[in-house]
Amino acid sequence: MFQAIKTLNYPFLFVFFCFLSISPNRADSAPKRKDCTKLEPGVPSEYLLSRAIQEQIDGYQANNRKKTSEARQAFETSVSFLDKYHECLKEKGLGPSSQSAETQSQNYLELANPAKAWEWSEIAKQNAKEISKELVILQMRIRLREQDLTKATEILEHDLVSFPNDPDFLYLLGNLYFERKMWNQSILYYTALSFVIERRDNHSKYKYITAKSLGELNYKLDYPKIAIKRYNEYNSVNKNDMEVLFRLAQIYFVLGDFKMSKFYLEQIREKNSRDIDASHMLAEIYFLEARDLAPQFFDTLKNEKKIPKDGIIPMLYQLVNGTSIGLEGKLKSFIKSNPSRLSPRVAYLELADKNNDPDYEQLNAETAQYAYEYRQYGLAEKILRRGMSRLEKNQLEEKASYLEKISNCQEMLGRWNHSILSMKEAIQLSTDIEKKFRMRFRLAYLYLQGNLKKEKVSVDLLSQTISENPNPTHYYLRGLSYFQLEKYQESIKDYSQAIEMDPNNPNFYFYRATAYDKLKQFPETESDLKKTISLNPNASNAMNYLGYLYAEKNMFPDEAKQLLSQAITLEPDNPAYQDSLGWVYYRKKDYNLALLHLNFAASLALERGFEDPVIYEHLGDVYLAKKDPVNAVQFYKLSLSKDKQISNKDLLSKIKRVEKEISE
Repeated sequence: MFQAIKTLNYPFLFVFFCFLSISPNRADSAPKRKDCTKLEPGVPSEYLLSRAIQEQIDGYQANNRKKTSEARQAFETSVSFLDKYHECLKEKGLGPSSQSAETQSQNYLELANPAKAWEWSEIAKQNAKEISKELVILQMRIRLREQDLTKATEILEHDLVSFPNDPDFLYLLGNLYFERKMWNQSILYYTALSFVIERRDNHSKYKYITAKSLGELNYKLDYPKIAIKRYNEYNSVNKNDMEVLFRLAQIYFVLGDFKMSKFYLEQIREKNSRDIDASHMLAEIYFLEARDLAPQFFDTLKNEKKIPKDGIIPMLYQLVNGTSIGLEGKLKSFIKSNPSRLSPRVAYLELADKNNDPDYEQLNAETAQYAYEYRQYGLAEKILRRGMSRLEKNQLEEKASYLEKISNCQEMLGRWNHSILSMKEAIQLSTDIEKKFRMRFRLAYLYLQGNLKKEKVSVDLLSQTISENPNPTHYYLRGLSYFQLEKYQESIKDYSQAIEMDPNNPNFYFYRATAYDKLKQFPETESDLKKTISLNPNASNAMNYLGYLYAEKNMFPDEAKQLLSQAITLEPDNPAYQDSLGWVYYRKKDYNLALLHLNFAASLALERGFEDPVIYEHLGDVYLAKKDPVNAVQFYKLSLSKDKQISNKDLLSKIKRVEKEISE
């Protein structure tokens, strides 16, 4: 996937004319002087630099014509001219210029001598008044030639603050991290690039390749709906990319949306009639989701000669046509060799149902679990209900177990009320005390989900459970319920009880810290956050929380920066963490770094489908500090438009003050 930008520093600036026009009938009265010992009298040393540049250009042009030996000779000649030029400068007591050193570095890179290329690039860097984008990318290319992706990345990141909105920098960083399989870092830079494209250059050459990359990255990082959005953006222009169409089909399959999955698979079959993978995946979907239409589709595949002799497709074809002779053994063997495939398990379960297999209940539970893990929650619920329907009326405990699992499926489908009803019924049917405690805890948790607003019901249910079975997790969940009810003292009391029973659980300290913070009890908040980090060195949420608090209070700026940098190392694509680090840099008056990280935060939030008014207000504050009131008021107004508060008086006051400053 990685494509390095080949930055060629063609300085078509000059070609010096080194000989003055001389009349044949006249001679200068004064003798010509030598500019250096390497040149004839009257020839300036810049002649050597101009020849070196022209030879380098010839080398690049020869490379474009695939004339390798000709190109090499041109670059070697350019090196020779530059060596003489530098000797001339040395005679004058001067060193190489940044331009000549960079040109020499480019020559050595083309001659596959990265060590010399790096040496000259460092000279160019030392002699430059300011580091140019071209020089930074040149050094990155040298590290790439050395096959050192880590150092190539470090070079770009080191100077990114000087080029925060440069599409080439962001694209290269996204590519480098993708090559290193560091998906979270890669998505950070591709998302930032997309943000830049939308705001500054909607016709960027990177627009659609960035959309495709973000599609793949969001798919890898388990943001399927964002992946769909990005792939469709790419697909709007590149309609015949079979790889993307198939990926879209896979994502919809994973989401349980078989209708849309079929839509893209049919497109592939229409565009590429010889495609096998899409046809076979479509066959499995018909088998799992549209059994009445499956025989017809399998017959179509047979006519197209796309039913192979081996594999799962001929077995499914046999089953949908009502023939099961010898099928059980074949399916069992296939499942053993391919344990992660869902359709053979469903097929095997169907045979077990028809044959009244004594192990049916166990097979049903296993198959439903596989469907659940594949996010086929609707299919899992269907399988479980079929299993429950086979139970005898007096098998109440078994029915309770089925209902508990069905409730989990309904929860994952966002059907909160159905999930609650199923769990209530399971609790009523069960006589197993431990199971009832577990299910009541789950029910209390369900009351806190979605927009149900039933925290009080959750508290009452947990209070009853705690009176019968005091348990740290029950206190913890009741603490969360009290927190959502804004009863922070009660919340702290429950978290403290949970800590007393289980003093090594970092989550209990973290959530108690959030309650202390609501009551403005900073010493207790700080203490609990530090304890969280000591118990869990990867507790990025606690690092972010404490670092941001320090920044807000103008305390321990270096420690705040360290905490937030560590949090971002763990989760570089977390918009809240990027915002916090940006705020720390703002407090340290490092406004360029503040803008870099706050823009990361804004772009990541947009990619996740929300806009945070706090991030926009922070951006406004940084622009105001940089004496840019126009951008400041723009972000303040954007923050106000996204703020859910009825009236943010402080922000309104800022806007009026800055608008007055602009008008004056």
